[in-house]
Amino acid sequence: MKYLKYVLFSLLFLVYFTVYRGALSHVITYQEQHHLFLYSTSYRRQIFASEGWLEYVTNFVIQFFYNPTAGSVILALILASVYFLTDRIIRIFIEGEDLLQPAVVPSLCLFFYTMSVDHSLKTVVGVFLLLLLINLLLLFVRPQRKIVRWPHPTGRYGRIWLTVILLTVYAAGGYVFFLKSYSVGERIMLKAEQAAKAEDWNKVLEYTENYLNRGRSNHLIAYFHNLALYHTGSLPYRLFDYPQTLGVKSLYFPWDGNSRESEYGYLLYEKLGYLNEAHRWEFEAMVVWGETAPHLLNLARYNLSNGRPRVAQRFINLLKQSLFYRDEALRLEQLAGTSDTSLPRNALQNVDDIPARFSNVLNLGPELQYLCEKDTTNRMAFEYLMSHLLLSNHVERFAQNLPLMRRFAYPRLPQTYEEALYIYELGVGREKVFEMTGLTVGEDTKRRFDRYYRLAQAEQMEALQAEFGNTYWFYLNYISPYGPKVIRD
Repeated sequence: MKYLKYVLFSLLFLVYFTVYRGALSHVITYQEQHHLFLYSTSYRRQIFASEGWLEYVTNFVIQFFYNPTAGSVILALILASVYFLTDRIIRIFIEGEDLLQPAVVPSLCLFFYTMSVDHSLKTVVGVFLLLLLINLLLLFVRPQRKIVRWPHPTGRYGRIWLTVILLTVYAAGGYVFFLKSYSVGERIMLKAEQAAKAEDWNKVLEYTENYLNRGRSNHLIAYFHNLALYHTGSLPYRLFDYPQTLGVKSLYFPWDGNSRESEYGYLLYEKLGYLNEAHRWEFEAMVVWGETAPHLLNLARYNLSNGRPRVAQRFINLLKQSLFYRDEALRLEQLAGTSDTSLPRNALQNVDDIPARFSNVLNLGPELQYLCEKDTTNRMAFEYLMSHLLLSNHVERFAQNLPLMRRFAYPRLPQTYEEALYIYELGVGREKVFEMTGLTVGEDTKRRFDRYYRLAQAEQMEALQAEFGNTYWFYLNYISPYGPKVIRD
């Protein structure tokens, strides 16, 4: 019993550390990506004036989350120390052995509080600093006598058994509460985002398919899933593997001023090489979320690619004042005026729009068409344009743009494209399709459509979905949010 507090401190630390390295690893990364500590007087003055000294201290702590293992150690140590410091305060005011172990409660509550990335760690750091201050004060000012005598059963074994039972209750209750509070969906979305930023597209597919296989639908998951399909060479072949209930919105985020969505829109435009639009999204995100490392790095990279080194230097100078991003900032500084391949590709680098052209922030279609016209090597723009036209029921425009496929080395017409082309052929005839595209629909696709049509006429939905749920025909008739009809231009 004498050493119980040290045992509990160690046990809590190990549990917290293990969870932050496993089930809550996304929390550590998310917090680091949304805070940036700078070693400068202007930064200190700005934070003290706008958010206060506690935010400054919290950002100082979170900067070490750059290394996930170090971040897990620090956060676990703070939470375990909350128990230890609370226990010390209780023992000063209460006489007898602390058999009920109430000091465990605030530590567990703060741990559960950190499970949601929307909760600020400022609360955790604030409680820790407050308890530390109280303990320091009590070193100099101690009560003359105990205020309360702690009741407990007599006998050594009675005290031990009571402590064991209560700690078991805490552990079981905490475990149950953790399972009920834990958001699998939030973890999958954040891990998918982290994998996308790292360009680990197979990992992105693993996370998004895990989410979709649960029968759930989410805009961010659909967005990352389609990005991963393109980067793994699967977009024309697997576009309808899962129900595209969002239609064209599954491909991008229309700009509607949503603060949460502002974080993600840049990624598509960067990969498309549409850097001016990627820059706009990142700048908007920086306005919402502050000057954090991801936004500063991207804005520096985009401006270097667009030949604006003096603008890029503004963001680089901020990063040079940080501890862990200084080296990357110095590397970017050396790239000014170069065409280094590590910088994002600008697909419109040699395009002059006179008069100026304004981006369509609500509809991705015109932007994709524009990219295909100006950058004939942009395979991503082509595949996203085709996907956009299919998802929006624009089969006629799809057929009109299909000849662009000859620019790229496709071994054959993707099955999804052939299914859509046959829909168009049924309306205008085989000769017109061949005249427009130079392509013909295979006999196997026609036989499959006959089978699809018979099942649809017989309303055998279970068999229809089992056999054709991943076809364009099924999407057009039963899933498309724009209705079951082809939209004519």
